[in-house]
Amino acid sequence: MDDDERLLEAIRRGDGDSLGILYDRTRAFLRDAVIAPRVGAAAAEDVLSETFHTALRKIRSFEWRGVGVVHWLAAIARRKALESLRRRARETEHDAPLEPPFEVPSGASSAEAEMIRMETLRALRARVAETLAAIPPRYAEALRMRLLESRDRAACAEALAVTPATFDVVLHRATRAFAKAWRER
Repeated sequence: MDDDERLLEAIRRGDGDSLGILYDRTRAFLRDAVIAPRVGAAAAEDVLSETFHTALRKIRSFEWRGVGVVHWLAAIARRKALESLRRRARETEHDAPLEPPFEVPSGASSAEAEMIRMETLRALRARVAETLAAIPPRYAEALRMRLLESRDRAACAEALAVTPATFDVVLHRATRAFAKAWRER
């Protein structure tokens, strides 16, 4: 029986010392060679922790094939690093609100403020139209129907010849495409 195989069997029996040995033996390699190049040094410890948490949950289903436990852990670490990158991208996308392109100066007289407000609305409408023209037509139509025309989900889904659940996916993708196009303009 291989040393890694004995170590895994001991971990499966609940031996915490064996888990510590496995962690000490593989930690630096996983963090420095597998995880950090993908997510950076700052996030590497968190991903390493997720890796071992997942490995501990799945240790009973691990089948020994003579390859070595470090390969199994590295595969988990790669998946966790990718999940971390995707999660960070989603969070960054959601954390960055769309900035309004215009501001009404404070202290403006009411007639002047109304004129600025009307000009701002005209410019915003033009920018929305330009942004809608820059995204796929199906996405633009979904946004127009649901947000500008205030149609309900079922009517929008029927107009696009999809189910309401599929329309929800189209609308979600449309909002992401719109936000990206808005930021690029």
